[in-house]
Amino acid sequence: MSIEVHNLHQHYGETRAIDGVCMKLPDSAQVLALIGPSGGGKSTFLRLIGGIETPTSGTVIVDNQELPKEEEGLLDYRKSNGFLFQAFNLFPHLSALDNIILPLTEVHGWSRHKAEERAHEVVKRFYLEKHLEKHPGQLSGGQQQRIALARAVAHEPALLLLDEPTSALDPEMKAGVLDLIKELCDAGQRIVLSTHEMGFARQSADHVVFLAEGEILEEGKAEELFEASREPKVTQFLDRVMKW
Repeated sequence: MSIEVHNLHQHYGETRAIDGVCMKLPDSAQVLALIGPSGGGKSTFLRLIGGIETPTSGTVIVDNQELPKEEEGLLDYRKSNGFLFQAFNLFPHLSALDNIILPLTEVHGWSRHKAEERAHEVVKRFYLEKHLEKHPGQLSGGQQQRIALARAVAHEPALLLLDEPTSALDPEMKAGVLDLIKELCDAGQRIVLSTHEMGFARQSADHVVFLAEGEILEEGKAEELFEASREPKVTQFLDRVMKW
Protein backbone atom coordinates (compact mmCIF):
# COMPACT_ATOMS: atom_id res chain seq x y z
CA MET A 1 0.00 0.00 0.00
CA SER A 2 1.09 3.54 -0.56
CA ILE A 3 0.89 6.02 2.34
CA GLU A 4 2.70 9.34 2.55
CA VAL A 5 2.40 12.11 5.12
CA HIS A 6 4.03 15.51 4.80
CA ASN A 7 4.63 17.90 7.72
CA LEU A 8 1.57 16.57 9.52
CA HIS A 9 0.30 18.38 12.62
CA GLN A 10 -2.68 17.74 14.84
CA HIS A 11 -3.16 20.10 17.76
CA TYR A 12 -5.84 20.07 20.45
CA GLY A 13 -5.46 23.45 22.08
CA GLU A 14 -1.95 23.50 23.51
CA THR A 15 -1.50 19.75 23.06
CA ARG A 16 0.51 18.72 20.02
CA ALA A 17 -0.73 15.18 19.45
CA ILE A 18 1.07 14.97 16.08
CA ASP A 19 3.92 17.39 15.62
CA GLY A 20 5.42 17.71 12.16
CA VAL A 21 5.39 14.05 11.13
CA CYS A 22 6.72 13.00 7.72
CA MET A 23 6.64 9.44 6.40
CA LYS A 24 6.66 7.53 3.14
CA LEU A 25 5.62 3.91 3.40
CA PRO A 26 7.23 1.50 0.93
CA ASP A 27 4.69 0.35 -1.67
CA SER A 28 5.60 -3.25 -0.87
CA ALA A 29 4.31 -2.94 2.70
CA GLN A 30 1.00 -4.62 3.44
CA VAL A 31 0.79 -4.27 7.23
CA LEU A 32 1.92 -1.12 9.07
CA ALA A 33 2.22 -1.23 12.87
CA LEU A 34 2.28 1.94 14.96
CA ILE A 35 4.02 1.35 18.29
CA GLY A 36 5.33 3.45 21.15
CA PRO A 37 4.37 4.67 24.62
CA SER A 38 0.80 5.53 25.57
CA GLY A 39 -0.05 9.11 24.66
CA GLY A 40 2.65 9.19 22.00
CA GLY A 41 0.28 9.89 19.10
CA LYS A 42 -0.45 6.42 17.70
CA SER A 43 -4.24 6.63 17.79
CA THR A 44 -4.29 10.18 16.44
CA PHE A 45 -1.98 9.23 13.59
CA LEU A 46 -4.20 6.24 12.79
CA ARG A 47 -7.32 8.42 12.74
CA LEU A 48 -5.64 10.90 10.40
CA ILE A 49 -4.64 8.12 8.00
CA GLY A 50 -8.20 6.81 8.13
CA GLY A 51 -9.77 10.21 7.51
CA ILE A 52 -11.61 10.13 10.84
CA GLU A 53 -10.01 13.47 11.67
CA THR A 54 -8.66 16.24 9.47
CA PRO A 55 -5.21 17.53 10.39
CA THR A 56 -4.47 20.96 11.77
CA SER A 57 -2.00 21.23 8.89
CA GLY A 58 -0.10 18.99 6.52
CA THR A 59 -1.19 16.34 4.05
CA VAL A 60 -1.98 12.63 4.02
CA ILE A 61 -1.70 10.76 0.70
CA VAL A 62 -3.06 7.22 0.36
CA ASP A 63 -2.64 5.27 -2.87
CA ASN A 64 -1.37 8.44 -4.58
CA GLN A 65 -4.51 10.41 -3.67
CA GLU A 66 -4.37 13.26 -1.17
CA LEU A 67 -7.08 12.92 1.44
CA PRO A 68 -9.69 15.64 0.99
CA LYS A 69 -10.25 18.25 3.66
CA GLU A 70 -14.00 18.62 3.10
CA GLU A 71 -16.43 16.27 4.87
CA GLU A 72 -18.15 14.98 1.73
CA GLY A 73 -14.92 13.73 0.21
CA LEU A 74 -13.82 12.21 3.52
CA LEU A 75 -17.10 10.30 3.81
CA ASP A 76 -16.45 8.60 0.48
CA TYR A 77 -12.92 7.72 1.59
CA ARG A 78 -14.09 6.34 4.94
CA LYS A 79 -16.67 4.13 3.21
CA SER A 80 -13.88 2.36 1.34
CA ASN A 81 -12.11 1.44 4.59
CA GLY A 82 -12.86 -0.63 7.69
CA PHE A 83 -12.36 0.46 11.28
CA LEU A 84 -11.99 -1.33 14.59
CA PHE A 85 -11.39 0.69 17.74
CA GLN A 86 -10.66 0.03 21.41
CA ALA A 87 -14.37 0.26 22.27
CA PHE A 88 -16.43 -2.34 20.43
CA ASN A 89 -18.99 0.30 19.29
CA LEU A 90 -21.71 -2.29 18.69
CA PHE A 91 -25.36 -1.22 18.74
CA PRO A 92 -26.68 -2.71 22.01
CA HIS A 93 -30.30 -2.97 20.77
CA LEU A 94 -29.36 -5.00 17.67
CA SER A 95 -28.40 -8.64 17.33
CA ALA A 96 -24.86 -9.57 16.33
CA LEU A 97 -26.17 -10.36 12.84
CA ASP A 98 -27.89 -7.00 12.45
CA ASN A 99 -24.80 -5.17 13.72
CA ILE A 100 -22.99 -6.55 10.67
CA ILE A 101 -25.86 -6.10 8.23
CA LEU A 102 -26.76 -2.50 9.10
CA PRO A 103 -23.62 -0.81 7.67
CA LEU A 104 -23.83 -2.93 4.53
CA THR A 105 -27.40 -1.82 3.78
CA GLU A 106 -27.36 1.75 5.13
CA VAL A 107 -23.82 2.86 4.26
CA HIS A 108 -22.87 0.70 1.28
CA GLY A 109 -26.31 0.31 -0.29
CA TRP A 110 -26.41 -3.48 -0.35
CA SER A 111 -29.71 -5.34 -0.53
CA ARG A 112 -30.84 -7.05 2.68
CA HIS A 113 -30.44 -10.45 1.03
CA LYS A 114 -26.89 -9.79 -0.15
CA ALA A 115 -25.95 -8.30 3.23
CA GLU A 116 -27.30 -11.32 5.11
CA GLU A 117 -25.37 -13.72 2.89
CA ARG A 118 -22.15 -11.79 3.45
CA ALA A 119 -22.74 -11.50 7.20
CA HIS A 120 -23.19 -15.25 7.51
CA GLU A 121 -20.01 -15.78 5.47
CA VAL A 122 -17.78 -13.60 7.67
CA VAL A 123 -19.33 -14.84 10.92
CA LYS A 124 -18.60 -18.43 9.91
CA ARG A 125 -15.03 -17.43 9.16
CA PHE A 126 -14.75 -15.97 12.67
CA TYR A 127 -16.41 -18.98 14.38
CA LEU A 128 -19.44 -17.07 15.65
CA GLU A 129 -22.33 -18.87 13.97
CA LYS A 130 -23.93 -19.82 17.30
CA HIS A 131 -24.09 -16.21 18.46
CA LEU A 132 -25.82 -14.45 15.56
CA GLU A 133 -29.09 -13.80 17.35
CA LYS A 134 -27.51 -12.65 20.60
CA HIS A 135 -27.29 -8.99 21.55
CA PRO A 136 -23.90 -7.49 22.54
CA GLY A 137 -24.77 -7.66 26.24
CA GLN A 138 -25.08 -11.44 25.92
CA LEU A 139 -21.60 -11.82 24.40
CA SER A 140 -18.18 -11.96 26.02
CA GLY A 141 -15.68 -9.19 25.33
CA GLY A 142 -13.79 -11.38 22.88
CA GLN A 143 -16.99 -12.31 21.05
CA GLN A 144 -18.02 -8.66 20.84
CA GLN A 145 -14.66 -7.69 19.39
CA ARG A 146 -14.84 -10.50 16.84
CA ILE A 147 -18.30 -9.31 15.77
CA ALA A 148 -16.91 -5.78 15.45
CA LEU A 149 -14.02 -7.15 13.38
CA ALA A 150 -16.44 -9.11 11.18
CA ARG A 151 -18.41 -5.91 10.64
CA ALA A 152 -15.24 -4.01 9.72
CA VAL A 153 -14.20 -6.49 7.02
CA ALA A 154 -17.64 -7.47 5.67
CA HIS A 155 -17.54 -4.98 2.79
CA GLU A 156 -13.97 -6.02 1.87
CA PRO A 157 -12.29 -2.72 2.77
CA ALA A 158 -9.42 -1.28 0.81
CA LEU A 159 -7.69 -0.53 4.11
CA LEU A 160 -8.42 -1.94 7.58
CA LEU A 161 -7.53 0.37 10.49
CA LEU A 162 -7.23 -1.19 13.95
CA ASP A 163 -6.76 0.97 17.04
CA GLU A 164 -5.54 -1.12 19.98
CA PRO A 165 -7.99 -3.89 19.06
CA THR A 166 -7.14 -6.10 22.06
CA SER A 167 -6.62 -3.53 24.82
CA ALA A 168 -9.88 -4.33 26.66
CA LEU A 169 -9.56 -8.12 26.48
CA ASP A 170 -8.21 -10.75 28.86
CA PRO A 171 -5.26 -12.87 27.65
CA GLU A 172 -7.32 -15.74 26.22
CA MET A 173 -9.75 -13.46 24.38
CA LYS A 174 -6.82 -11.35 23.19
CA ALA A 175 -5.14 -14.39 21.67
CA GLY A 176 -8.30 -15.29 19.74
CA VAL A 177 -8.68 -11.83 18.25
CA LEU A 178 -4.98 -11.65 17.34
CA ASP A 179 -5.27 -15.01 15.60
CA LEU A 180 -8.09 -13.64 13.44
CA ILE A 181 -6.15 -10.49 12.60
CA LYS A 182 -3.14 -12.64 11.68
CA GLU A 183 -5.38 -14.65 9.33
CA LEU A 184 -6.44 -11.41 7.65
CA CYS A 185 -2.79 -10.38 7.29
CA ASP A 186 -1.92 -13.73 5.75
CA ALA A 187 -4.89 -13.45 3.36
CA GLY A 188 -3.55 -10.17 1.95
CA GLN A 189 -5.70 -7.60 3.76
CA ARG A 190 -3.96 -4.22 3.92
CA ILE A 191 -3.83 -3.15 7.57
CA VAL A 192 -2.70 -0.20 9.67
CA LEU A 193 -2.82 -0.90 13.39
CA SER A 194 -1.73 0.76 16.59
CA THR A 195 -0.77 -1.77 19.21
CA HIS A 196 1.07 -2.48 22.45
CA GLU A 197 1.40 -6.13 21.42
CA MET A 198 5.06 -6.05 20.43
CA GLY A 199 5.31 -9.75 19.64
CA PHE A 200 2.35 -9.51 17.29
CA ALA A 201 3.72 -6.38 15.59
CA ARG A 202 7.09 -8.03 15.12
CA GLN A 203 5.56 -11.17 13.65
CA SER A 204 2.83 -9.65 11.45
CA ALA A 205 3.93 -6.19 10.29
CA ASP A 206 6.06 -5.43 7.26
CA HIS A 207 6.82 -1.91 8.43
CA VAL A 208 6.86 -0.37 11.92
CA VAL A 209 6.64 3.27 13.00
CA PHE A 210 7.64 4.24 16.55
CA LEU A 211 5.82 7.34 17.78
CA ALA A 212 6.54 9.29 20.97
CA GLU A 213 5.41 12.79 21.96
CA GLY A 214 3.76 13.25 18.58
CA GLU A 215 6.92 12.55 16.59
CA ILE A 216 8.33 9.58 14.69
CA LEU A 217 11.51 8.54 16.46
CA GLU A 218 12.22 5.64 14.13
CA GLU A 219 10.62 3.63 11.33
CA GLY A 220 11.65 0.73 9.17
CA LYS A 221 11.18 -2.94 8.43
CA ALA A 222 9.84 -4.79 11.44
CA GLU A 223 12.70 -7.23 11.80
CA GLU A 224 15.30 -4.46 11.56
CA LEU A 225 13.64 -2.14 14.06
CA PHE A 226 13.00 -4.86 16.63
CA GLU A 227 16.37 -6.55 16.29
CA ALA A 228 18.69 -3.59 15.72
CA SER A 229 17.06 -0.28 16.50
CA ARG A 230 19.28 2.72 15.79
CA GLU A 231 17.49 5.00 18.27
CA PRO A 232 18.42 4.62 21.98
CA LYS A 233 14.94 5.63 23.20
CA VAL A 234 13.36 2.97 21.00
CA THR A 235 15.83 0.33 22.18
CA GLN A 236 15.15 1.24 25.79
CA PHE A 237 11.38 1.04 25.27
CA LEU A 238 11.57 -2.34 23.51
CA ASP A 239 13.92 -3.79 26.11
CA ARG A 240 11.49 -2.78 28.83
CA VAL A 241 8.20 -3.92 27.28
CA MET A 242 9.58 -7.17 25.82
CA LYS A 243 11.42 -8.15 28.99
CA TRP A 244 8.73 -10.55 30.22
